[in-house]
Amino acid sequence: MKRWREINVRFHLGIAAAFALAAALALGLVYSFNQYKDQIIEEQEEQLLTIAKAVSNSISVYTDFYFADLLDVNTYDEYQEAGKLYLETGEEGPIRKFLTEHMRIQNEDVSNFLVSSDPENDGEHEVLIQGGEDRTYTSVNYFDGKEKDSRIDILQDEENQFYLGLSMPTLDGSLRLYFVINIERMYQKVASYIKVGQNGYVMIKDSTGRILMHPVKKQIGKDVISGREAMYPDFDLSELETLIEHQKQGREAAEIYHSYWWTDEVPQRVKKIAAYTPVWFQDDFIIVSAVIDYDEIAAPISQAMISISLLTIALMTTFVVVLYKLRISSIARTRAEEENEYLRELNSKLEELRRRQEQMAHNQRLQLMGTLTGGIAHEFNNLLTPIMGYSGMILAEADPADDVYDSAQEIYSAAEKAKEIIRQIASLSRKQPGTAVKPLEIRQAAERVLRIIDTVIPPNVHLTTCFSWTDGCHIRCSETEFNQIILNLCTNAFYAMRSRDGHLGLGGGMVSGEEAKLLFHAPQYEKDYASFWVADDGEGIPEQQQSHIFDPFFTTKQAGEGTGLGLSTVTSILESLGGGIRVESKPGQGSRFTFYLPLCKGGREEGAGLNRPAGGNRGSARRILLVEDDKKILKLFDKALTAAGFEVTAIGNPLDAEAVLRQGGIDVIVTDYAMPKMNGAQIAALARTLGLHCKVILITGLVEDQVLEYYRKNLIHELLLKPLECQTLIDAVNREAGR
Repeated sequence: MKRWREINVRFHLGIAAAFALAAALALGLVYSFNQYKDQIIEEQEEQLLTIAKAVSNSISVYTDFYFADLLDVNTYDEYQEAGKLYLETGEEGPIRKFLTEHMRIQNEDVSNFLVSSDPENDGEHEVLIQGGEDRTYTSVNYFDGKEKDSRIDILQDEENQFYLGLSMPTLDGSLRLYFVINIERMYQKVASYIKVGQNGYVMIKDSTGRILMHPVKKQIGKDVISGREAMYPDFDLSELETLIEHQKQGREAAEIYHSYWWTDEVPQRVKKIAAYTPVWFQDDFIIVSAVIDYDEIAAPISQAMISISLLTIALMTTFVVVLYKLRISSIARTRAEEENEYLRELNSKLEELRRRQEQMAHNQRLQLMGTLTGGIAHEFNNLLTPIMGYSGMILAEADPADDVYDSAQEIYSAAEKAKEIIRQIASLSRKQPGTAVKPLEIRQAAERVLRIIDTVIPPNVHLTTCFSWTDGCHIRCSETEFNQIILNLCTNAFYAMRSRDGHLGLGGGMVSGEEAKLLFHAPQYEKDYASFWVADDGEGIPEQQQSHIFDPFFTTKQAGEGTGLGLSTVTSILESLGGGIRVESKPGQGSRFTFYLPLCKGGREEGAGLNRPAGGNRGSARRILLVEDDKKILKLFDKALTAAGFEVTAIGNPLDAEAVLRQGGIDVIVTDYAMPKMNGAQIAALARTLGLHCKVILITGLVEDQVLEYYRKNLIHELLLKPLECQTLIDAVNREAGR
């Protein structure tokens, strides 16, 4: 089911991703098409403006040509003579003949030649002679031309046709000579060949907005705004009015606006693009405007966008259908896989349950064994203590030459061996490595472990040592644990150098607590530490594996060559002793393991127990409180301490200790740890609660966590391990009495 849910989620995620992709594509297409459309519109505006400029330039060239022709006519002798004759006699024949002939040469470009009086400022003039057919012209607007004293009139005849009247002074300024140019013919020459889209056109207006040329003849002569408002009072011409205002200002630009197609029988409101430019003369202009339907440009682009969008939708629909079919086709296979996976998981869980049950049973057996061995060790320690005590007393009192001395020596030696056996058995009852702790002189321990290493070192490995501990340096560690740490590290080093000649380095030194904080992690740090390092020049450890080498069962060795528990065991031992370890390694260059163990606050010969620095061999303490539930041991220690000159109060019930302590006068408390109803650590705490300043010596077979905690807090001043000799106890009392 889990896998099916995952596939279902993936399917829906795929659908969502497909739609998201489709939406992104659609947005991208819309954006791209809009960008493309804007670009096309902009290019069309530039093209329209180019057309308007071309027509404007053509009109300018056209008028310039005829102004030049006017100047030429004034220079003809025949014209001058005919003109003088007209001025002197009023005879029109010669001058009319000349103008008619000249107009014929112009090939209809000039509609008429006029000779008129010089017009006044209001533009009115009197036509005196016409070279062509007689027409009545009215000047609706005029402005100065580019040439000196030249003038351009916008002329309108009785048929509502418009003309450009190009004139210059003639016959010494007494009259004006006009070339009358038909604007429609001029339009046909300079603009009719230009095709602006399907409905587009080019139109000409004067600077007042009067239409001079338009494809729709009924538009000619009308004001582009007021004339159309009169024709179509309901039309919205606001945008057109804004456009015309810009044109009247002599601007050159392209604009998009809403207007109507005046060529239609019933004009419809449309969107247009208009490009316009002025044809400048001296101080006025006429306007050339090119107009095109906006939809002629935008519609094909929009249609293409719609087509591509529909194609995209079709493709995405096909994609979704394919996904759906793939999902349907995978359901059967997925369900079968789910069933197989479920069966595998069920089998795995059953197997795991079986392993855990076996492990639990094994742990229970180990716990039971530990409890039994702990009890056995405790009882044997209680038995060995009087044996070693009394045999020691006999050895101290007997003559070495006497047979009794030899017998006592044999008893003592056998008890020593039994003591070591019991110590090994007791180790099985420990839940944490290193709970049985006594000071260990590290230099002597190192020398002993070196002798062990010499017997197992491979022939291809060369050993070097470099130790720099201070003399008498004791660590809080048993020799068994110390040897276990060293041998585990050396075994790994031997394996790293198995395929070539190598060098094994062993060394050590002193490290302060402040330095230790930078070297390894611990819940709390002691004042000083002893360091011990094991270095090799073997294969090294890859960086990605260095963080896992202390994990249980992690190993880089081949199957059957390692369990993965060596470094894990080392770490556990060091952590239980308040120490730590660090590794430095580079592949191909070797590894260096350095471990750190806290120094004991004092030390003495092996077997004496944990103690603090003594101030002398004999103190002023006289009264001893001895608490021991085992009557044989109580009797032995009472006898030994009394013989040593101490005043001993011996009690077998630890509950009676409070009454004795309340009486005061106790200098040293000597108590067993494991006692019914109240243990030795509780007696030490009781003494502190009562405000007594007596010293506490604790005798135990196993050093538990509570004992170590009280020792660190100075509630217990010295630890002695069972079995012990009477002299060891007497020495401990003397040390504590001397503080």
